[in-house]
Amino acid sequence: MLAALAVGGNPSSVHGEGRAARRVMEDARETLGRVFEVRPDDITFTSGATEALHLAMHSARAQGFSPVLVSAVEHDAVWALASELWPEFETIPVDASALIDVDWLKARLATLSPGKRPLVIAQGANNETGTIQKLDAITTMTRAAGGSVLCDAVQMAGKTKVSSFTGMADWLVVSSHKIGAPMGAGALITLPGTAIVNVRPGGGQERGARAGTENVPAIAGFAAAAAIACTDNAVESFACLTTTERNNFEQALVRELEITIIGQSCRRLGNTSCVSAPGWEAARQVMALDLAGAAVSAGSACSSGKVKTSRVIAAAGHDVAIATSAIRASFGWNSTPGDGERLARLYLAAASRAGLKLHEKV
Repeated sequence: MLAALAVGGNPSSVHGEGRAARRVMEDARETLGRVFEVRPDDITFTSGATEALHLAMHSARAQGFSPVLVSAVEHDAVWALASELWPEFETIPVDASALIDVDWLKARLATLSPGKRPLVIAQGANNETGTIQKLDAITTMTRAAGGSVLCDAVQMAGKTKVSSFTGMADWLVVSSHKIGAPMGAGALITLPGTAIVNVRPGGGQERGARAGTENVPAIAGFAAAAAIACTDNAVESFACLTTTERNNFEQALVRELEITIIGQSCRRLGNTSCVSAPGWEAARQVMALDLAGAAVSAGSACSSGKVKTSRVIAAAGHDVAIATSAIRASFGWNSTPGDGERLARLYLAAASRAGLKLHEKV
């Protein structure tokens, strides 16, 4: 990133400094192509996952996909735009673990008349519960029905092996800051031949796919981090560390408190824990833990600094008491052994102060 900052040129300029910036950016594109096992030409840089998702959705809208099926637990960036582009989009139900009902999807796709081009929008892994979706099955049945898949793989990169999501969608979205790189960069990865429709008139950057000067230093950092964090060895190391700390955190809570762990019964990301203590409002949990020195979130962390009831947990069929008290704790590459137990102690102490009854010691 420091080297890219030192270059200083605009990658769209033809002078020497501009060409140097362009070389940095194209080197990053080639690196990401190797990491994600795709052609560099099929990578479009964006300002982040939200822009990449919207670019894909507008492209699908322009190509007339119908019907549009959106999983009930997609990120707000998807839901907000889907409501505008396709007012009559259909919701794919999920179970109590926020796992997509693939049987429902298979049955719905089987009802389509010949010539229909369904679009399925499905996360690879949920950002609140860590639930890992059955992406292979979803993609296989959608393509068999003549449709396409848009996958938000933001949570998967660096946490699951690249082979678990690359090639699984016509439009695949990844984000820089989720793998330890800077904020302000993301990418839309497409299958060869998948059309992208530019809905942001301007300078025509990224081969005309979007407008706006690319964030070259962030893109350079994105590629450098991906080359480290997305290798199979790095993913396995990350999973081993975070799963241990997550499990220690959850087990300590279960021993002391009546708690619901969302997604516990299915395959999920090792670093994500979504817990609910009915009777203790999520906003109060977030504030109490913040004062104690622990950063947790309620709902998506991208909700403009707001603390609100989790739409994902409600969509998973949980009652209001659980949905309004659900918080997410995430462990990361710089977590250290014992972090799970330390967080549990802070959580239980805060719960006791909030008036929740802890289990009596035997």
